Amino acid sequence: MHRLLKRQLKKAALSESLLTEIAPFLDQINAAYTAFEDDLSHIETILEQSSTELFHTNKQLQQHMEAISSQLERVAGNIKEVIFEIDLNGCWSYLNPAWESLTGLKVSDCIGQRYTEHLICPDGQPIIDLSGPQAKAFTSLNNKTACIGSHEAKKWCDFSVKAMYGDGGEVEGFIGTIVDITNLKQTELALIEAKEQETQANKAKDEFLSTMSHEIRTPLHGVIGLSHILLAEDPKPEQMENLEALKYSSEHLLSLVTDILDFNKISSGNLKLEHAEFNLRGVLKGLQGIFKNRAREKDLDFVIKTDPRLPPRIMGDPTRLSQILTNLVGNAIKFTQKGHVMIEVETVAHQGKGIPLRFKVSDTGIGIPKEKRHTIFQSFEQASLDTTRKYGGTGLGLAICTRLLELMGSQLRVDSEMGQGSTFSFDLILGLPEYQPTTNTRISAGNENEEDLASLAHCKILLAEDNKVNILIIKKLMQKWQVDFEIVENGLLALESAMTKTYDLILMDLQMPVMNGYDASKAIRENVQGKNKDIPIYALSASNGSDIQEKLLEYGLDGLIGKPFDPDELFITLVGIMKNCKVGTD
Repeated sequence: MHRLLKRQLKKAALSESLLTEIAPFLDQINAAYTAFEDDLSHIETILEQSSTELFHTNKQLQQHMEAISSQLERVAGNIKEVIFEIDLNGCWSYLNPAWESLTGLKVSDCIGQRYTEHLICPDGQPIIDLSGPQAKAFTSLNNKTACIGSHEAKKWCDFSVKAMYGDGGEVEGFIGTIVDITNLKQTELALIEAKEQETQANKAKDEFLSTMSHEIRTPLHGVIGLSHILLAEDPKPEQMENLEALKYSSEHLLSLVTDILDFNKISSGNLKLEHAEFNLRGVLKGLQGIFKNRAREKDLDFVIKTDPRLPPRIMGDPTRLSQILTNLVGNAIKFTQKGHVMIEVETVAHQGKGIPLRFKVSDTGIGIPKEKRHTIFQSFEQASLDTTRKYGGTGLGLAICTRLLELMGSQLRVDSEMGQGSTFSFDLILGLPEYQPTTNTRISAGNENEEDLASLAHCKILLAEDNKVNILIIKKLMQKWQVDFEIVENGLLALESAMTKTYDLILMDLQMPVMNGYDASKAIRENVQGKNKDIPIYALSASNGSDIQEKLLEYGLDGLIGKPFDPDELFITLVGIMKNCKVGTD
């Protein structure tokens, strides 16, 4: 019998007869006690086992958390950027070891201190204000700024911080990073300073080249002009060779100077394209006037072919187009000993606005080796080492053409065979003006000189020029072309003459004593009562600065005729100006 049942029966002091009578009932109670004790023992065993398992599981979780915490500490400790937490009181609650590298301060000494004690702006203000009511409305901030720590060393930092929110959406603190960008910022500032120095150096170089251009071109103008005049005045046979050599040498020197100056303007990015209305046939006619005698001297045929569908007037940069064609034709004549040099202009298929034109300059010259065709477009490069010695030149002509065409959205192509000749070609899409003349001006080799002379004869031209040699040359040329001209030696005299007399054209040197050409031109334009307020005023100058085109427009000049000039080119230019004036007034 179970001990608990025995104890209860003994305490009850029941009689034997009663015990016998309730014996079956007592057996059931005894069995229940025994079963209960067995169940309790089983439960205790289970609880003991569960407690053991729970202990081991808890121990494993603790070890796992310690491992993760250790990993996070190692990661945070090896990150070069500072990771921080700031509480609502503005005190550091966490800083990783990178803090010591940034500030030189121990993390343990800074935890619990206000962040404003360690990082402030150079003006003494905190990098960010995380105190007061505005802290509860704060969301995030990213700021690159200079800062000064408690060690008084100035650094540049990328400071990022954002708010941490609790389950109820309230701000509980702030977390962020600080990246030391001092080296990067110093490099950036050094690059900015270097860029400014480069800009100043380029400006000084441009001013120097502009001055040197004027100083070199002015005497060259005298040499070239006088050589042309002497050759035109029926020199003695024994003088012809010397005069031809003088003319060639001076023109060659001018070509070198022009190439170097133009290449500098293109390389420095200071060259701007013009968008003006012009007569392409007139440009080609000018090229014919320039090169026909040079071709004739080498017994070459110089041919210009144009598409009959070519419109009378187009829009573009006639000066730079002429420069490209001049370089290509000049090279073609230079490297051709017999045969011909040809310019072809044709329209090509195109969908869109404007007129697409293909320009070709071909020759029957020496040709270009296949392995050299890609190098000839590079600066200071020619097809062979003896080219410069044999033919002259700087090796810049094709490089200039290539750069100019790139600015125009095109590219220069070459097709060549050794001993057979070369063909250079490029495509341009040029604009069309709203108005087109009803007749075309065609290039002819007949009595063009008489027609052009007639267009210049008796035109009244005012020339402002202070150089005696230039005055001598221009006077002779104007007399030869039967121009009614007047020459004054400074801008003030030009202004006085323009106020009292009427002219068809004013040619204005830019650098003169008393009053320069810019100021004189502006004064003429601004004088409402002036007789020459709206006539063409062209700069006749050796200046070649990168900003000269802007200044010409600013002061009211219509264009630039560079010195030194070829008399034939000057004649063609003046004819074109006067014809345009007559078209505009008709």
